[in-house]
Amino acid sequence: MIKAVRGDITKLQDVSYICNAANGIGPMGGGVAAAIRKAGGREIEEEAIHVCQEQNPQPGDLYVTRAGTLPFQGIIHLVTMKEPAGETSYDIVQTCLNNLVAYCQKHGIDKVALPALGTGVGNLDKTKVAAIFKEVLQPVKDIEFIVVDIDEAFISLFAEDGNNS
Repeated sequence: MIKAVRGDITKLQDVSYICNAANGIGPMGGGVAAAIRKAGGREIEEEAIHVCQEQNPQPGDLYVTRAGTLPFQGIIHLVTMKEPAGETSYDIVQTCLNNLVAYCQKHGIDKVALPALGTGVGNLDKTKVAAIFKEVLQPVKDIEFIVVDIDEAFISLFAEDGNNS
């Protein structure tokens, strides 16, 4: 199930985990990552860098860090590009979402918030990304996906299906 809301992902309540559109080396310098770092503290970025050095995640992978001072159990970092401001693709976004579903099901996470993936620095088309979100996430009935973004244009793409609040 997908619910779409316009807003700041770091200010959500009633979710255990939020997702970050991440690179595969850890720095959280732009977009949603920078907002999460600013709201939750540099320790999130420091842990992300450490995890990336140990695990070497590739585009499509995910890794999890603590949430710093944010009121969440953790941050799920969806690796949309290897290097900061690097390239991404629709296939990578789809792989990230498939891996997110599998991770949530494996760990009993029934509600997770995530931003648009690849539509900022990655320059992917918002309409195509929203279609991928719907294709991958909508059929999943045991997890509530809260799509949160500051971009009303992206959020409005979910309203047509009646999945937006």
